[in-house]
Amino acid sequence: MCNGFSIGFLDKDEHKEVKRMNYKHCCVVDADGVYKEFVLVLLEQSDGGETTESVQGYTLTAGERLLDVLPPIIKDHAGSAGFVRPRWDEGAAAWVESATGEDLAAWEAEHPDPVSLEDKRAAKHAEISAASEAAIYAGMDVETTQGTEHFSLTEKDQINLTTAKNAVDKGAAAYPYHADDTRCRIFTGDEINAIAQASIAHIMYHTTYCNHLFEWIRRADAAELAGIT
Repeated sequence: MCNGFSIGFLDKDEHKEVKRMNYKHCCVVDADGVYKEFVLVLLEQSDGGETTESVQGYTLTAGERLLDVLPPIIKDHAGSAGFVRPRWDEGAAAWVESATGEDLAAWEAEHPDPVSLEDKRAAKHAEISAASEAAIYAGMDVETTQGTEHFSLTEKDQINLTTAKNAVDKGAAAYPYHADDTRCRIFTGDEINAIAQASIAHIMYHTTYCNHLFEWIRRADAAELAGIT
């Protein structure tokens, strides 16, 4: 919730504390609980031990009150996170949107997203493309004569694996290769074929998945784009 602090005022000559003043930040809401402002409140203690609150830089009007809670996130533009007209819901102990659908539509029309939908699509396309490439390069597990081994599929790995597969296809009974984080050893032709087949399935899966997401990106609106991963 809101943070409270204390400030000690010192006597110039004796350097001792002569008065202590606490402060906190609060939200101002109207009679309906609609958010108005985030303010600094000084808490002064009298000689009799009573604490008074003094709002700084803001004058509370009739019906307004202070809430000792964090402020709501206010929308910057259409498509951004937050509220247009936040209201404090006492039952839920949370901020909720009190603007009507019509009010929201009008507000968004007046506050358009500065980034065009096409630019958002291009950015999401690049994001998904990079994620797909990373998933492919991460490789896959394959059962070999040594048990379950992992094989990365970076561009260099794919070239090396293709070279090994071509050698086996031309009649080589075995070929030197290596799993991740292991020394090179002689793999049988069957092992090379198994790794090659697994790599083809792995690449095809992620490429197909990526292409389906590209189709979704092409038809998605701004709200949908944010959820595509």
